Amino acid sequence: MILITGAAGYIGTKMVEFLSKQGVPIRAIDNFRVQPVSEINGVPIEKMDLTAEEDVKKMVRDVDTIIHLGAVSDIAQCEIQARDAVLINLLSLKYLIREAVNAGVAKIIFPSSFAVYDPRSTTITEQSPVNPRNFYGQLKKWAEEMLLAEQARGNLETVIFRQSNVYGKSWVSKQTVVESFCRALLANQKILVRGTGRQTRNFIHVDDVVWAYYQALSPSIRGVYNLGGEETRSIWDLALLVNQVGQECLGRSVPIVRQQEDGFREERTYFTALDNRKIKTLFKGKKMKSLKEGIREYFLEPA
Repeated sequence: MILITGAAGYIGTKMVEFLSKQGVPIRAIDNFRVQPVSEINGVPIEKMDLTAEEDVKKMVRDVDTIIHLGAVSDIAQCEIQARDAVLINLLSLKYLIREAVNAGVAKIIFPSSFAVYDPRSTTITEQSPVNPRNFYGQLKKWAEEMLLAEQARGNLETVIFRQSNVYGKSWVSKQTVVESFCRALLANQKILVRGTGRQTRNFIHVDDVVWAYYQALSPSIRGVYNLGGEETRSIWDLALLVNQVGQECLGRSVPIVRQQEDGFREERTYFTALDNRKIKTLFKGKKMKSLKEGIREYFLEPA
């Protein structure tokens, strides 16, 4: 059986939907902190608390693999709600590792982030320097260290996916930069770009993320992978692409405006490319979704 934590979340709902269609036995749990979703594709989502030791003992019972998506996943929330972030992102993982080992769980699949990397890196590989510049990235780094230490002890296999910017339509909405720009165009409002828009980001569709997790269920897959897409763009270029697709799909575009906010400090990035050779081994015979295709979904299949 596969345990999915954070099953009512942005990636979790898509994960439950996909695995249920493959006929994979699932136990789906969430604390409903973000949004209550009672079931996905006939799979019930149980309300359980990752920070409660008794709940963790129950959720890992008879489980082979854990896909651990339960977390405070917003950078700003980790700064503002630091105590909750530590409890949910670190203490709960400590409980989960301990009870998983006691219950004989074979593997944990864990979402880390590009936020663990030094922002001065230009080409990101799995060997790029780890030097997080925000609390969210630091929490991810500590979580990785806990998991890899347990793997080194021979107690628990681990797959760590350092994810870039995940976007795409899901059961629940998430205010990604892609979705924000697309919603602005759908509402015929200006696309607001914070700062210069020169910040570079890599983008991967949520469906491709789910596929990678599915492949990682294989016993042969272990270790650290950069889970990113094939396109790296500046935020300004992303806004231009949203307008281009909006023109193609809806016959309109909207003004793009640079927004300088009080107290906003633009993080200078040097990132220009992702070495995705390792993650591509999980996509043999499967084409990753292009950014343009993902944007089209927002316009052709509006919520």
